[in-house]
Amino acid sequence: MITATFITGNQKKVLSAQEALKGFDIKLEQEKLETPEIQDKDIKKVAEYSARFAAEKLNKPVVKVDVGFEIEALNGFPGPFSKYINEWLKPEKILSMLEGEKNRKAKFIDVVAYCEPGKDPVSFTTETKGEIDTKAQGENGWGIDQIFIPDGYKSPLATLENKDRVKVWGKDHWVNFARFVSGNSNG
Repeated sequence: MITATFITGNQKKVLSAQEALKGFDIKLEQEKLETPEIQDKDIKKVAEYSARFAAEKLNKPVVKVDVGFEIEALNGFPGPFSKYINEWLKPEKILSMLEGEKNRKAKFIDVVAYCEPGKDPVSFTTETKGEIDTKAQGENGWGIDQIFIPDGYKSPLATLENKDRVKVWGKDHWVNFARFVSGNSNG
């Protein structure tokens, strides 16, 4: 059994990870720990920095997940700052920035960063592509969820029930993480 500490206070993230890791001999132990977030446009660098910090502080292998959201027509805005944009701007404000824009492509970027004490972090990424709606809809999720329509769906993420929302997110990043740690296990 491989054990890693999942740095998050969000139980839903833990449950999603455990679901994605079914079939692998990996145990995630949840621990809430505030980690510094460097300012960088690259979500992978942000996740890896936080994972290294947590691994050194706790002196054990850790997993840290970071999510970014990129709107193509806005040159990748808000990128790794989507958490703050959800706090600062209502979905209607983002929609006003896209007024008259034909390119509505957007994507979520999920990064799983894994780090062992004294080693360089490694990360695994998956993207959930879609487009920006013309109006905000739904109550299930953050502000961006009210305007993001995932590929294969007809309405924003915030209109979906939790059981359907889980199906939207890819799990390749978790599977690749599992294969990596399973292949590098010393026991």
